[in-house]
Amino acid sequence: MTDTTHPDPIEGCRCEEMLEHLFEYVDSEMTVEDSARLHRHVEECATCQEATDAETRVRLLLRRSCQEVAPSTLRLRVITQIGVLRGGGTIR
Repeated sequence: MTDTTHPDPIEGCRCEEMLEHLFEYVDSEMTVEDSARLHRHVEECATCQEATDAETRVRLLLRRSCQEVAPSTLRLRVITQIGVLRGGGTIR
């Protein structure tokens, strides 16, 4: 009997493994071999391709939505408070 939860790197990948490692795959935080193996699976599996595309779209949307810059007065207050804390003082 073979273990289907953790296939041999030479073998293919199952949907469960792809979805378990989706974030690492999208973030390119895997070994080259594992990434290539999962990539081959994604190319052949519509379900995993859809999950990968959805995660990529969500991240792009978040990146676009979080581009606002804090007002300079707020940044100055935060930097000042961090300096006080590092110096052992208290913030009032």
